[in-house]
Formats: sequence, structure tokens, C-alpha cells
Amino acid sequence: MEIKSKYPWLVALMCVFTVLSIGLIKSPISIIPFESRGSTTPVDILAQNFLPVDMNKEFQAKKPRLIVIEDFHATMLNNNRSLHVYLPPSYYDDKEKKFPVLYVHDGKSVFDISDWSKESLNMHTEADKLISEGKIKEIIIVGIDNIGKHRTSEYSHWDGVDMGEPVLGKGDLYEDFVINDIKPFMDKNFRTLSDRDNTALMGASIGGLATFNIGFRHSEVFSKLAMLSPYLGWGDNKLYDMLSTGVYKDKKPLKIWIDVGSKEDSFVNMAANGVLLLMNNGYKYSDELVAYEAPDGEHSERFWAQRIEPVLLFLFGNIGKPESMKLYVENKIYLSDKAIKHINSVVTYDSGFKMTEVSANYSVEKSDLLKIDGFGGGLLPLAEGVTKITVKSSTGLTAQESIAILK
Repeated sequence: MEIKSKYPWLVALMCVFTVLSIGLIKSPISIIPFESRGSTTPVDILAQNFLPVDMNKEFQAKKPRLIVIEDFHATMLNNNRSLHVYLPPSYYDDKEKKFPVLYVHDGKSVFDISDWSKESLNMHTEADKLISEGKIKEIIIVGIDNIGKHRTSEYSHWDGVDMGEPVLGKGDLYEDFVINDIKPFMDKNFRTLSDRDNTALMGASIGGLATFNIGFRHSEVFSKLAMLSPYLGWGDNKLYDMLSTGVYKDKKPLKIWIDVGSKEDSFVNMAANGVLLLMNNGYKYSDELVAYEAPDGEHSERFWAQRIEPVLLFLFGNIGKPESMKLYVENKIYLSDKAIKHINSVVTYDSGFKMTEVSANYSVEKSDLLKIDGFGGGLLPLAEGVTKITVKSSTGLTAQESIAILK
């Protein structure tokens, strides 16, 4: 697979007693560790035996915060899987209160250990932490299990090749499952805010591609998308064509998060291409669209878990104000380098939110030695020597580094 790389990009307070509300939560919630507020042992129940939470005597007695709904049927796919549901801290306190919902692919690893990596996103603990700090709204999170060998097929809307084997894309059927089976079930049995403004979708790797396609095909259902290390180049880069000249070229009313780890090789270029095309299509960076290249990040749940905080802040919270910027860049580059190096300018906000500044202003002390591309900070060495670079973010933050250009 050839990925266009013209624009490479780089992209607890758990035990205090009160929270200062910042306007997201109507009344402060006591900061109580997840393990202490309601039952943290997941309650397993068959889908066919499920009653609305407010009518279920067992739920009202045990007040479980994690619920596993087993054998949930996908009508069009004609298969069954489990749903993993997280309920926010005050869910059982006020039966009139409704909550936004975040739907997440690869559901088992959302709260539990992944069968693949033996790692977890631990989204329940991160959500509780941010809610109790008053940084995000209380939300419901729904993890949707994948079905092992059918995962790639269900997460792709077109055919492709995976590890040398042809894959028949069934993404349209999986999309139907999410929208016409799972969401109506959640809206019927849980107190959800069911409108698009309060409905978000998230996925990682090829689950990120599924999130992109489902979200862009159904912006009347979802208003927020989060894609962690998305496999945007799957199937001969078809998504880029759809963004450039196809059905995704027209701007949708979406809020979009895209991230990637700096050690994820081709995924870095895939993310860069996607971000650039979205910006070309009119998405306003740092408002409607945010990208983050996680320094030293790799392709697994352990590294994605480290990015859950900024994801939730972006989707459901107040990101706060920019506080500092740090440059992640190799301090030695070579004239003989075939791969273009780049600057990853990471801006940190006072809330803990992080993003990569992809359209910063760059200046080079000795411009005869080094040139910097305007998008993503691509470095073009011109001659041997040492020079200082200065980066100024769109928010006014400044950072500097010295770079040696060697033969």
C-alpha cells in the first residue's frame, strides 16, 4: 500500500471530597473512586431478558455501574455479541436525568482486557475521574464487541486485503447494527439524550475507519467522532478519494478527533493525509477538527488509553485554555535522509487537553541551512550546520529548539 506522504505530520485527583463545577455539571458531584460508588462488578444479563434499568429490581438494588448485555442480536449481520455499558456516577440518583452517549467499537477492551493485546482502555475510570473533577458532562459509554475473525470485514465499507487474504467489506451491515439495533435499544432501556448533538462514535485502528464512514454517512445520528490511530488508507486509499472528489467532500456538521502515535509508521502519514483533506474541505482546526500525535505512541490499547482524557475533553467537556507548547523533533537530521523529518508541536491546555499544532508559524535562524514546511512542520535540510528553530502556535504560544544538520 502506497501512502501519500507529502505532508508528514506529527501529529489524579481520585480522592478529594468536593468538585468545583465549571458549568458542565448542574450540581457538584462528590469525588468518589469508581470502586466505591455503586457496584463495579459487571452485571451480566442476556439481551432477551433485559428490562429497562429503571424497572429492573436487581439493578435498582445493586446499582451496577458496568453492565454486560450478552447475546445481543445484529439483525442484518445475523450474529450475536455482547454490549458493555458504563453508567455515570449519578445515574441511579435522579430518574429524570438523561445522559449523552458515546458508542465505542471493540467493546471488550473499553473497560476490560482485550483478547488481542491483553490491555484495556479503562474508559470507565478515566470518565469517572473527569466527571468528578467537573471537566466533562456525565455520559453513558457503550462498548460494542467485535466478532474476532469478522472484525475487519464488519468495520470496512469496501473490500480490501488483510494479511494477504481478501476481505469482503460488510461495513454497511455493521452500520445498520449500530444505528438500527443498538441505538434504539439503548434509547429505550436507558435514560439517554438521543438527539445527534448528544451522540458520539469512537473507534481505533480499522475501528477508526468504521467510525469515519458511519459518522460521515449518518451525521444526522452522530455529531462527534473520535478516531484513534485510524486505518484510513485501508482498501487502496479509497477514503482519500472520497474526501477529495467523492461523497465525503461536502462538509458535514461534525466535531472530529484524529490521533496517532509517533511510532506507528504508515499510520502517521495516513492520519496526516486525512487531516489535511478535512482542512481543505473547510473543517476549522482546533474547533471542529483536532489532531494529536502522541510522542512515542504505539498501536495498542495501552497507548490509546493514555489519550482517552483529551478525547473525552474534546467530545464532552471544556478543553480550557492553552498553557504550554513543547516541540518533539529530532535534534540531528542528515542531508542524506530519505524520509522527511518533522516537528510535532504539542500544545497542552490547563484542563489536561493536548493537541498537535499543525498550522503553526515557523522561523529558522539560519534559513540557508534548513527549510520548514508550513503544514505539519516538515523539515528540509539544505546544508550542514546548526540552527535554531522557533515555532509560534495559533494561540500565541512560542517554543524553540536547536537542530544540527549533518552530512
